[in-house]
Amino acid sequence: MLIAIDLQNDIFDENGTGYAESTKEVRDGIEARIRQAIDEGESVLYTRNLYPEFEQEKRSLESIRFDEEIFPQFRQLLEDHGDEYVKTFYGIPPEEARKIQKKYGDEVETNRTVEFVGAETNVCVLANIMVIQNIFPQADITLNKDLSASTDRALHDKTIDVLSNMNVFIIGKGGK
Repeated sequence: MLIAIDLQNDIFDENGTGYAESTKEVRDGIEARIRQAIDEGESVLYTRNLYPEFEQEKRSLESIRFDEEIFPQFRQLLEDHGDEYVKTFYGIPPEEARKIQKKYGDEVETNRTVEFVGAETNVCVLANIMVIQNIFPQADITLNKDLSASTDRALHDKTIDVLSNMNVFIIGKGGK
């Protein structure tokens, strides 16, 4: 199973509010990994962060809607082949987590690997790994460090260190 976190304009588009330069380095690899999952019949889940109403106090509704859109490089692949889960803060909310647990429980029981890619490593990727690890404690939770990005490289690296101490397998593009 592949879980793609927040592949949205917010962080992947240069005009996004939370744009991270490091996303340029991971875009093509993430797209290739999604295509591989599709070709191999692997389930693809993805999150979409929707911003709460109080965000409108800081910026325009147009800016918010732009940030919420899936980045064009991934949009069609995810819409056609992925299963979207909406969140309004860092982690998938309990009701969405229960849906994932019910829908994918047998699959995770059979094929224990759950791989994460996306952004931002030290915020939403971290939070969602914790959610999935709690609903599927038997899973081999994996983070592809070369297919995740952050606005802060030092926090990205520290998060990888923390996760490696929390029974999360850290791999690179080649799977190791």
